[in-house]
Amino acid sequence: MIRRILSLLVLAGSLASAQHVEHVPFAHPVHDFIDRLGVRGVLPLESVVVRPIERREAARLLDSAWAHRGSLTRVERATVEKFRTEFAADLGERLDRDVVILGEQTSLTALAEGLVSDREKHLFAVMDSAASLVVDLLASVEYRSIHSASRATDATLGTIGGRFRGTLAGRLGYMLQATNGVMLGNRALALADPHLAANVKFNDLESANFDMTEAYLRYSFGWAGIQFGREFTSVGTGYGDRLLLSGNAPAMDFVSVDARYKTFRFFFLHGAILAADREGSGLIVGAPADASKYLALHRFQFSLFDLMNVGVNEMVVYQRLTPEYAYLIPVNFFKSAEHQLRDRDNALLAFDVEVFPTAGWKCYGMWVIDDIMISRMGTGWWGNEFAWQAGVSATNLLGWNDVDMILEYQRVEPYVYSNRVAGNDFSHNTIGLGTGVPPNADELMAEVRWTTSPWLRLRAQAAYRRHGMNEMAGDSLLRNVGGSVLQGHRAIDPEEALFLDGVKETITRLTVAAEYEPIREMFLSGSVEWLHRVAPSIPAGMSTVGLRAGVRMEF
Repeated sequence: MIRRILSLLVLAGSLASAQHVEHVPFAHPVHDFIDRLGVRGVLPLESVVVRPIERREAARLLDSAWAHRGSLTRVERATVEKFRTEFAADLGERLDRDVVILGEQTSLTALAEGLVSDREKHLFAVMDSAASLVVDLLASVEYRSIHSASRATDATLGTIGGRFRGTLAGRLGYMLQATNGVMLGNRALALADPHLAANVKFNDLESANFDMTEAYLRYSFGWAGIQFGREFTSVGTGYGDRLLLSGNAPAMDFVSVDARYKTFRFFFLHGAILAADREGSGLIVGAPADASKYLALHRFQFSLFDLMNVGVNEMVVYQRLTPEYAYLIPVNFFKSAEHQLRDRDNALLAFDVEVFPTAGWKCYGMWVIDDIMISRMGTGWWGNEFAWQAGVSATNLLGWNDVDMILEYQRVEPYVYSNRVAGNDFSHNTIGLGTGVPPNADELMAEVRWTTSPWLRLRAQAAYRRHGMNEMAGDSLLRNVGGSVLQGHRAIDPEEALFLDGVKETITRLTVAAEYEPIREMFLSGSVEWLHRVAPSIPAGMSTVGLRAGVRMEF
């Protein structure tokens, strides 16, 4: 039986070509480029609301963009060519132009010339119509420092590891990525990074080392895919941050289903996440001892009138000894199922829209309903918990080729993402699953992006945030105003929750960043961030300057 299944897979692969069905890495810039071409009208209605996407899908979109290269700017054409070289195997082209370090080399001189060339590079690679294996070395060093009027602190982070990926029989994709790192310098500064703050080895064990891993198996039917594994995933329409899944929290283990047919898209995810070691003060303990924490999410998207994308989303966090069957059904109505399961879980609804009124412009927004009681709308009742996001993205504005401008506003009402039941908040190992804007806060963000060439990307951002924080004395909660993801409403808390009530904090942030790729697969990055914080404890405000500089290799 197993032999027959393998034979069918190989046959399917021989008919399907050597395209790869594994995902493009989460942070790969091709996601932003595809999204930009959607705004430009080169790829109508195209956006990357769910990230990452298949390599095969990225290659298809790049091929479509190349077919319309007459409408691209000089830099856009060069960028498409650069990515087409990277995704050559997915476009059915040969790999004999690539540099394979552990492959057959004519001489060390030829290898050295290849490494500094514009050719695609891999540590090891084999590929044919039946199977492929690509191995890349991952290494990075980054220096971080914070400077204020009174002190300066710094930290240096170094990582090394590898990524193994490939596709079997044109259908079964696989990926394993593992890195080990070490930190030298100020631990508190390093813990400002949410991925390190949630890293058990680095944080809980107070080690100077940290490790991260992602791995999955993915079976693709072409129009749909099924995946099991661990991977960074984001869902949402925002550019500054995303309201549903932002990628700020650690990678989670999950099973997912995705499908695309003409103008319809579907995405389902069911994953295991970690509850915080210390839950909020005075919350109901509703989960059985030793229960695990789970997340279920599904999304339905429709493209309408050649003008807009409309999405309907549900997400639920719950705790059980084993996964709940109702939330394993990809097309179930989670909110209604949650009510029928005795209203003991934390479910939300979200609606989003992307409108493309004319080439070069996109207006977008999302409305999250964490909880709602229609009869108490407008009363200030704490249980009507909403979050909003609205923005506009413009490309080549005022004739400035290859310049993007983004204006985005987010508002998260008190108690959104939190829950009255301990452990049911929308967080993974203390880090919020959604936007980095906390509950009882809002933020206005403006950003300019300039792609000067396929090898250099510049970004400048200005943001202003207001936050009503809970009143604390050390670790003790004195007054709860709904200002934390981890602290839900208690019976002793006021029934009315006023926006920005509590200990008011404002943060003004200005950031300039650049990423340069002098040699393909080698990246130099740097940023300068000025931050000014005003709070009751520092009424005159405190300013800091943060610096980052790093180099990383992926071959």
